[in-house]
Amino acid sequence: MSDASQHFLFDDADLRGEIVQLEQVLADACEHHQYPQAIKRLLGEAFAAAAMMRATLGMEGTLSLQVEGEEEAAVSLLLVQAEADGGLRGTVRYQREPRQGGLVALCGTGRLAITVEPEEGQRYQGVVGLDEAGLSRTLEGYFRDSEQIPTRLHLACDGERAGGLLIQQLPAGSGQAASEDPDAWDRVGYLAATLSDRELLGLDSHAVLHRLFHQETVRVLEPRSHAFRCRCSSGRIAAILRGLGREEVEQILAEEGAVELRCEFCGALYSYDRVDVAQVLADASAPPGSDSYH
Repeated sequence: MSDASQHFLFDDADLRGEIVQLEQVLADACEHHQYPQAIKRLLGEAFAAAAMMRATLGMEGTLSLQVEGEEEAAVSLLLVQAEADGGLRGTVRYQREPRQGGLVALCGTGRLAITVEPEEGQRYQGVVGLDEAGLSRTLEGYFRDSEQIPTRLHLACDGERAGGLLIQQLPAGSGQAASEDPDAWDRVGYLAATLSDRELLGLDSHAVLHRLFHQETVRVLEPRSHAFRCRCSSGRIAAILRGLGREEVEQILAEEGAVELRCEFCGALYSYDRVDVAQVLADASAPPGSDSYH
């Protein structure tokens, strides 16, 4: 199972689709975390959803999918980000061993925010409440209410592999369809609804699309590869350290002997002793253009 997504078009209808299958991304995201199985499944579904939604954007930039759980819920935060180059990263904060369950069982009556940060133009965000039917139905509601785009989503994850299928109805006369087909949306939606989790996770993407839409005229575009990519670095972590302030950093050093910061996404541990801290703080106070050596 390769980590990739594919865009596809229905030549005889104003419809488009996206299919994604992920395995290594999920493994890398969980490598340094002891996520329970229910958390892994939720994270995998979120990765698949973010990858497909990012692919529908006609711009460069980052898409973030963020679920904020209610105060007493097992999961307080789920955050996944998808980049234009196929990079994905994500993390989950949970407060206790979660029981088996779906989105609302884990997060309570929280909310989901979709944030798009284009390289050019303004950042925008849409927010919806969580649907008891799960992340798929929640995102369908987001597209319906925030984007006004009829959308059908199928998300699946078994803790090791994640997959997703997205179908969207484009405005009539968008120029994609060679001829009008008024029944296409209902027909394609019915076919998509026959897809099982086992097929989505076990068959390759071409086999899935052939099984579902072999009687339709479907054009499949080149696949886009995905990989887990974290943006943490010693420079970014040092900036966080400086942001804590000298007084707080000195207090941590006195109590612990070192300052340790761990990246929530990849789990990398950054440790600073007194010499390291002195250098970081000195860099912050150095005049522009001065040289510093590490």
